[in-house]
Amino acid sequence: MAASDIVGLCGNLTLADVDDEDLSMQLPNIPLEEHGNDEEVYAVGRLVSDKPVKFQYFQDTMAGVWRPGMGFTMKQLQTHRFLIRFYHEADLVRILNDGPWSFEQHLFVMRRLLPNEDPEEADLQCAEFWIQIHGLPAGFRSDAVVSAIGSFLGVFVKSDERNFDGSMHTFFRVRVAVDVGKPLKTKMKLKRDNGAWSIVEFRYERLPTFCFLCGILGHGEKFCHKVFRGSGADVEKPYGPSLRAGQRRGTQLVNQRWVAPASHIDRRNWVAPAKSGDIAIDSDMSRNLNTDTDGANQAGKGKELMQVCVPMSNPITKPDSVCVEQKKRRHVEEGEGTGTSITIMDYEHVGSKNMEKAGLALQTRPDQ
Repeated sequence: MAASDIVGLCGNLTLADVDDEDLSMQLPNIPLEEHGNDEEVYAVGRLVSDKPVKFQYFQDTMAGVWRPGMGFTMKQLQTHRFLIRFYHEADLVRILNDGPWSFEQHLFVMRRLLPNEDPEEADLQCAEFWIQIHGLPAGFRSDAVVSAIGSFLGVFVKSDERNFDGSMHTFFRVRVAVDVGKPLKTKMKLKRDNGAWSIVEFRYERLPTFCFLCGILGHGEKFCHKVFRGSGADVEKPYGPSLRAGQRRGTQLVNQRWVAPASHIDRRNWVAPAKSGDIAIDSDMSRNLNTDTDGANQAGKGKELMQVCVPMSNPITKPDSVCVEQKKRRHVEEGEGTGTSITIMDYEHVGSKNMEKAGLALQTRPDQ
């Protein structure tokens, strides 16, 4: 270690009495701070809530959500302020990038603790959110405009790298550090060259509890001071659940091999069905279905209920089946002594319902 580094770590310390400065003692060239493991990194967090927190339960819940590979240690500094020590840089970086986090629907503001920063006094007023920009008009769709909108929302952090990758986007994403003590912004106006104004709206991803009256995070409308300025239902609510970005629900998709990726990068590695030999099976499936149902019509005479299941192979999901139920029967006599029957069939598709919207004509049913 260089001499300059040793001098930086040491200094002259003077100890003096509070009431009598003459009573003092000097300690030259002593280390000012003990340094621990270089792999240890610290973060500080604050829970935006006025409810008491059970520390053990809070620590256990966050451990199950974060799951740091090298573990972590947490200490409660104040009622809603915590010091977190991670034992590897990668764990802290991942957890911060995956935020914002919440506990029991209350925002947990969290950031890295800077060197020589007092965790008791660290500023925890801003939290990073991914915000969706909806309704951005043509002529304003550029990374520079998206970044400027991010600066309007708060402290711009970064924009989504997939905003302009060639995909057909209905909105654009920007990551912004938002002041949690101020009302959330819902929309803004953009002025065109011809003087016309356009309005864009915002949606916040992973948005926890916020007030529909004042738009501030951390409390609901029942505990807002604005509720006392009106009378019951007369209180105006300028905010609502539409400020939250829609949740992505996992849905079983069985026909995605015909859907090409939207971005240029993803399409480079995508193989079209015609090139991979994976051709449509609709015609063969229709032929098999018609053949089996014709036999079912003849074999089902005199029976009240008949069911035929035809296997339907699918390269993506498990084997599916189309079940045909004979629910109604009607006989029409043509001529004397001739028994020609016409059977009215109701077809039910058991399994994936994607074919109700598109696919075999036999599966078409009116929308509910």
